[in-house]
Amino acid sequence: MATTIINSHKVENFTKWKEGFDAGAHMRQELGIIIKGIYQSVEDENHVTVISEMPSPEIAKAILSSPELKAAGQRAGVISAPEIKMMNQVI
Repeated sequence: MATTIINSHKVENFTKWKEGFDAGAHMRQELGIIIKGIYQSVEDENHVTVISEMPSPEIAKAILSSPELKAAGQRAGVISAPEIKMMNQVI
């Protein structure tokens, strides 16, 4: 069963962050990550939320705790700790 991830964080500049995010498309495809949507806060365009699906909770935990993901976020301008919610769909 796929696991839905809601990941919110603050970035320095949305355009710069989006370029970095887009650069990771190939890696996400290889890992079986499906992006369901990218959202900007109405109050602050540099507060970003990404909703994605990952193949399992175990894979999600491994990816989200990887040093590579943290380094990629820093390069893309992530400036806050992420708020991450992992959920399984029940209906």
